[in-house]
Amino acid sequence: MTIAEAIVGFGTGIFGLVGLALMLIAALVALFKIDEADRYFGAWESPEQLYLKGLPFSLSRMTCYGLTILFKGRRVIRQFNPQGKEHLIDQAPVRLKRLLVWLYTSWILCFVFAIAIGSAGMLFGVW
Repeated sequence: MTIAEAIVGFGTGIFGLVGLALMLIAALVALFKIDEADRYFGAWESPEQLYLKGLPFSLSRMTCYGLTILFKGRRVIRQFNPQGKEHLIDQAPVRLKRLLVWLYTSWILCFVFAIAIGSAGMLFGVW
């Protein structure tokens, strides 16, 4: 095993395991905090989606809320643009905004980094 293989392997594994652990924690917290998040940020979603309270629906919605708060004001990423509803972010409690950004955004970004490191390793022939 060369040094490059070890770096790519451990980088992919570490980011993947951290992302998995954060996803499990986020899934448990999503079951209890989805009502509070929908109260403040539910205007971004359609009314039909707000009735879906199960695990994959609440986890994806809260991750979308976190990414929207993180990328607020960035014109590069149009999908997470609140489109005139920036006042909803300002009205939400600071603890909820921190939870959405630090927990729900970090697990998805850890998986993105793990996939990027693994793909770069395969692309450049390390693996």
